[in-house]
Amino acid sequence: MKQPIIIITVFILGYLLAIVFRSINAILAPNLIIDVNLTASSLGLLTSTLLIAHAIAQIPLGLYLDSHGPKKVQITLLLLAAFGCIIFAISSNIYIMTFARLLIGIGFSGSLMSGFRAVSMYFKPENAALGNGIIMSGGQLGLLITSWPTEFMLNFLSWRGIYAFFIFLIFIVVIMTYYLIPKQEKIYNTQPISQRLAELKKILSDKSIWYLGPLIWITGGTHIGILTLWTGPWFHDVAGYGRNDVATGLTINAIAAISGIFLTGLVAKILTSHQIEILKVFRYILIIYILSWFPLIFLPPNIGAFFWIIIAMTGQAGILSYSWITSRFGLSLSSRANTIVNLGTFVIAFFVQWLIGVIIDLFPLVNGSEYNPVAYDVSFMVLLLMQIIALIWFLRGENHLKLEDG
Repeated sequence: MKQPIIIITVFILGYLLAIVFRSINAILAPNLIIDVNLTASSLGLLTSTLLIAHAIAQIPLGLYLDSHGPKKVQITLLLLAAFGCIIFAISSNIYIMTFARLLIGIGFSGSLMSGFRAVSMYFKPENAALGNGIIMSGGQLGLLITSWPTEFMLNFLSWRGIYAFFIFLIFIVVIMTYYLIPKQEKIYNTQPISQRLAELKKILSDKSIWYLGPLIWITGGTHIGILTLWTGPWFHDVAGYGRNDVATGLTINAIAAISGIFLTGLVAKILTSHQIEILKVFRYILIIYILSWFPLIFLPPNIGAFFWIIIAMTGQAGILSYSWITSRFGLSLSSRANTIVNLGTFVIAFFVQWLIGVIIDLFPLVNGSEYNPVAYDVSFMVLLLMQIIALIWFLRGENHLKLEDG
């Protein structure tokens, strides 16, 4: 029992740092806007570059996780992430910083999937959903760190100094991964890369991916894109919060996201033990998530702000699909199947962060420097429509999904 706890803790720390660098611009946005002279769309593009890098890396990531195991992949990629962070921290050129975010995104692209791979290797199948939920909820502590704690650190450090602190932590996690994660005892797939690529056809030809995938991609991608950048500006520009209140709002959202992901895994374990299909749990949680967007958009901000808590708690219900996909495709194809799902999520997250910035720039500033609240409403309505369409598509295709695990 001791070894699985150590393993899951190490991968939680790696994923936590991935979340830190994915979401840190939500609190550093005012500093970056002033220091680098960013518009809303350039802020969205700079931040979302990390997400498209995640997406680009997913297919090769799945191949190498299946053949080399999570330890080697995690160490290599974390070192690349550290290199990208160093470049970002010492630069003031938007193009160099964007390239650095690309390296950071590739470097952290395997943090979650390496953890999921480790769970599939070292945990019993009936505990996989809970194990995945623990890694994901533990990693979401990164959202908490990039709220009040980072705001407090800005009293003593510049944003570049904060980057230096987190770069140091990356190297600590690399050392922990090297010494605490056991070598992979069995290589599950030693086929040539060309043959492993050919096996992707089996995954992509499965109807379940195309009925299940869009709902995971659009809800999960929207959740990531919003929570890791635009919630902070929304609290300021729409709800009228001051900087300290923005940090408080981000802290509450982070706690909600952490508890929500953990509870999602726990509830799934309890319900599936009573023969309730895991994809049914997935469906009902995401219906709650989508319905919560209506009051956020259409009610006054002082009321709608409370619904951020529900959105934060429920938006990553897609994690329930990972153990189901592993059961469907088998361990040898599990990393590739899950990274295909992950790829779509990060593509949508990139699109969401960039699109919101583009829509905001279409509207005139308020009070000379604040983004227009109407722009947020318009962009959120677009996202809501996308999610409703994805839910309808999933419900239409449920007959093509074997909801029982195994």
